Amino acid sequence: MNQEILTTEIQKYMDALGIHTKDIKLIQDNDIHITILSLIIRGNDIELFTDNHQELLRDLGLVFKLHIKNTFNIHKDLIIDVNGIQEKHINFTKEKAQIAVDRVLFFDKPYEFGYLNAYERMIIHSYLKKYPELHSISEGVGKDRRLRLEKRT
Repeated sequence: MNQEILTTEIQKYMDALGIHTKDIKLIQDNDIHITILSLIIRGNDIELFTDNHQELLRDLGLVFKLHIKNTFNIHKDLIIDVNGIQEKHINFTKEKAQIAVDRVLFFDKPYEFGYLNAYERMIIHSYLKKYPELHSISEGVGKDRRLRLEKRT
């Protein structure tokens, strides 16, 4: 039932914005326990969602999650993706996390990531939950904030 509600409601949103969606599907990412509401958009409308570091897409996602929560009492970790852009970024970030996991387990030394934005840190923290022998720590402030991965003691 949730799948039908989510796809129907996002279609209503896109119709209200005058944006034609070619396809809508739900993807469950079990690595980070999040649902991706994937939209395929063709034409010039795609620029609305890719300009300005995808701010409109994130804002739409936030408003949509609040709508779903308040209207249907559905609490989901949900990301709206357009033309696979977010899904590619999530998969790339998970690959970075897996490389770090492999290094920490092989060399038995902590690994510190370079700069990651808050979204990427959240993805990596979520991804690492499946490794109980490791733990991740975010330290620092602003651009100096870093995520470190190490074995549990």
